[in-house]
Amino acid sequence: MEPREFFIEDRLERFRLKAFCNLGESGLGFFRLEEVLGMAGISVSDLLDLPMNDAPNQGSLELRSAIAKLYPGVSPEQVLVTTGTGEALYLAFHMMVKPKTKVALIWPAFQALYEIPKMLGAEIIPVPQEKAFLASTWKEIDANLYILNHPHNPTGKTFPDAEWENLLSWFREKKKLVLFDEHYRFLPGEGSLGKTGVDPNHSFFGTGSFTKCFGVTGLRVGWLVAEESFVQRARSFKDYLTHTVSPISERIALGLLENKESFLPGIQTRVRNNIVKFTSIWRELPHTKDFTVPQGGLVGWLMLEPGISSEEYADRLFEKTGVFVLPGSNFEEEGFLRIGFGETEERMAEGLKRWSECADLI
Repeated sequence: MEPREFFIEDRLERFRLKAFCNLGESGLGFFRLEEVLGMAGISVSDLLDLPMNDAPNQGSLELRSAIAKLYPGVSPEQVLVTTGTGEALYLAFHMMVKPKTKVALIWPAFQALYEIPKMLGAEIIPVPQEKAFLASTWKEIDANLYILNHPHNPTGKTFPDAEWENLLSWFREKKKLVLFDEHYRFLPGEGSLGKTGVDPNHSFFGTGSFTKCFGVTGLRVGWLVAEESFVQRARSFKDYLTHTVSPISERIALGLLENKESFLPGIQTRVRNNIVKFTSIWRELPHTKDFTVPQGGLVGWLMLEPGISSEEYADRLFEKTGVFVLPGSNFEEEGFLRIGFGETEERMAEGLKRWSECADLI
């Protein structure tokens, strides 16, 4: 059995490199390699000196140590470096999910979070985002695996602190298996690093990356955090897939994590300014009805007026203005657009101006 077409990625492949203003992607607009090396504190000569052998299958000890420091009480032995979070999720699901496994997750969701479990025979329990950020909602759900994606893609929602602690306590008490997908942890609504639920000692496993938040998606570095025996099984499975991550990617990743305090505040300011700008103007955009202001991460959820096809709206918007957005239909939720806030502030402002002045979209 194979998964269905990946709706989001198909549209991204067709539009992201052609757009004047890219509000369709879920990552920060990319930096050039020269800029990335500067951010990471690495010189070209440092890279020229790298041995081009295989990196360790689990990831270098230095990189795993830097990742472990992001999680309270986690050791490098509980970290597996992967080729993006896509591989981390693929590995985790193949080890966690069997036929008829009940998997509960926030809906709508990034397609990989439910498509791979479905391929493996899971029963998906969608938890509507309108009530998914209340602990009481999850206490009514009987599942074998709970997936918490936060800050949430595509809405940008996250859990209030009291609800979060209440829910974690319940998961611990009931000895639940939980996977925390925390790709946007580096872009909390406020502060420098968002909260985490990852705790391998309580079967609270996690997947993560910095590539979308740092504007380096092409680096393709992610990770899985779990208890040691699970990590070792996943590492063996990974040997049948990508085997190792490039030593060049590992070295740059290590530099970025070690130097993030020098550049991350600027990225966070840019994203927050874009969110503020969009929040101030969305009512001027044609045929829009409501907007969920992101509480974290890089994306938000814009509601269209009833009866409008999100795909037709997105296609015409691109055709007439060069502004690229992602239709809610790609998340199997019609009547919405996902808006990304990773553009430069200048392009964001110009793109919104063109969009607001486009009177003949529908």
